[in-house]
Amino acid sequence: MQYDTITWLGWMWATVGLYWLAPRRWRLMTLAAISALFLATISPLSVAILASFVLVAHLTANTRDPSWKTAGLGVGLVILVLGYYKLNTAIDIENLGEGVLLPLGISYYSFRVIHFILERYKRHVDRVSFHDLIGYLFFIPTLVVGPIHRIDDFIYDLRRQRFDPAMLSDGAERIVYGYFKIAVLSNFLVEGRFGAYIDSLGAETSPLVTYLLIVQNGFNLYFQFSGYSDIAIGFARLLGFRVLENFNWPYLQPNISAFWRSWHISLSRWARDYIYGIVVSLTRSPALGAMGVMIVIGVWHEISFRFLLWGAYHGTGLIVWQKWNTHGPALPAATPPWLVNAIYVAKVVFTVHFVWFGFVIL
Repeated sequence: MQYDTITWLGWMWATVGLYWLAPRRWRLMTLAAISALFLATISPLSVAILASFVLVAHLTANTRDPSWKTAGLGVGLVILVLGYYKLNTAIDIENLGEGVLLPLGISYYSFRVIHFILERYKRHVDRVSFHDLIGYLFFIPTLVVGPIHRIDDFIYDLRRQRFDPAMLSDGAERIVYGYFKIAVLSNFLVEGRFGAYIDSLGAETSPLVTYLLIVQNGFNLYFQFSGYSDIAIGFARLLGFRVLENFNWPYLQPNISAFWRSWHISLSRWARDYIYGIVVSLTRSPALGAMGVMIVIGVWHEISFRFLLWGAYHGTGLIVWQKWNTHGPALPAATPPWLVNAIYVAKVVFTVHFVWFGFVIL
């Protein structure tokens, strides 16, 4: 289902109405039931997998004292299932539809399950009721497009939420903002008007046209992806939950490290918490940690050579930035402010072009 359709708007507003009309003790299960019904109408397989993941998370981690063996078993099962579908989806693309369809939302709820299991193993979060775990994993606003919100934030909001007109207004405004990005900025301006200008230039193989197509693709990806994240964040606020922000002006960042702290923030944070720390602790190498993070982010999107190459491309960029930031020359204290500002702008331009050229790999 496309999230810029009347059908999705109907699901969203019906969910909000039914949620707040339900008695407080039944709200979470009402929301979970709506989420399951929504998934079932599009991808029944996804409902079965998500329900199985709930049981895996509960049995392996939601115990009094989860061990590394049970936590490892739970994480391993989730990765096995996710890897199977990701690998077969990549093969499906390469073989013109002869493969396995990726279950709806599996990329997002798999990482939420892994997050819950590892946080319980590390004792960073307390045990939650089976009721609350179902509500957390069957949370319709972030099922399909993220962000990858955290169990502790979810439980915090669940315990303190109340019907708040100001939060409803804020959520509705955020949804409108998201649709504006998708419909006006992406579809009308970037795809429509800017696309028509590119077409008017004629020669499709000219360097200028090639460059403008790269710029168009970069802006389109940002407006589409961040727009859908805005809709998910706004939807969650309509239900009284504040989920993690996913974008923070990523194309205005002065280096690739800052970019990844501002682009798909929930995924980047997840990878830093569960990949970077582990790799660095084992190898004592921040460079290998950065490369490991980006390889995982790449294959999270799709297990294929192109995403592996894209991850390695960004990993290399992060390593180069690490070395430069540690050993590179600093600006003299007497540098004129105008030159400092000019250098900052140059760094922003370089960083955004590094990111845009990376999209060509995909």
